[in-house]
Amino acid sequence: MSIEAKAVQEVRRTKRYLFDVLQFNYPSKVTWTINAVIITLILLSVPVDVIESVGDVSPQLKRLAYHVDLGMSVIFALEYVLRVLTCTEDPRYQKPISGRIKYMLTPLMIIDLLAISPFFILGAGLVRALRVFRIFMLMRYTNAIELVNNVVSEKKNELAICGAFLLMLWIWSSFMIFRVEHPAQPEVFKNMLDAMWWSMQTFTTLGYGNLVPITLTGKIITGITVASGLILFAVVTAVMTGGVVQEFQKYENKKKTPPQI
Repeated sequence: MSIEAKAVQEVRRTKRYLFDVLQFNYPSKVTWTINAVIITLILLSVPVDVIESVGDVSPQLKRLAYHVDLGMSVIFALEYVLRVLTCTEDPRYQKPISGRIKYMLTPLMIIDLLAISPFFILGAGLVRALRVFRIFMLMRYTNAIELVNNVVSEKKNELAICGAFLLMLWIWSSFMIFRVEHPAQPEVFKNMLDAMWWSMQTFTTLGYGNLVPITLTGKIITGITVASGLILFAVVTAVMTGGVVQEFQKYENKKKTPPQI
């Protein structure tokens, strides 16, 4: 075998090894260590952000927090690049260009990109606020996304029905409250957008108090909207809870089922 062929084979072997480590395909000491380091850094980013937001912290501590944040950003960026480079080992993303683009557009990779974007874009305010997405990187190391995805897939028909009822309630209550309250207080319910905002904060029981019906009919509509919203959200909660319980039961039954020989 030529030197070039050996080099190519070694690169492929290294690429596959990095892919398995990053995807946690085969648990080992190295895999556990790398994932533990990443999780620790994600959790560490929270107190670092807190320190940087406090005004009366000593300059030395702020400087330390800055350098720690810089180091974490470099590690997260390196992890992101390695994931993109090795993702072609997955049959779903095996094409060199389109496969990598497809992989970069997956939810977890978008979260990773938003989390490391302040490292590439210098600035403050919104750009630095994107660092909050680092905490969502923990979802990669749990089964939360898979659980939610399974529940939504199993209960999609029920959730679609609830969503349709919520949409109808939103439109109906907005239209009715505008027709009733606009003539009585045009300075409060100026247009349908105000009515739709009132409807949203009413059926979600937020009730900021800035839009309050004063007519008897408006108050009746408010009562109907609040009651309907509570009932619909209770139904959605029951559907999701039932789905979660079913998924846990499947998981427990899977553990109890003896392996097939």
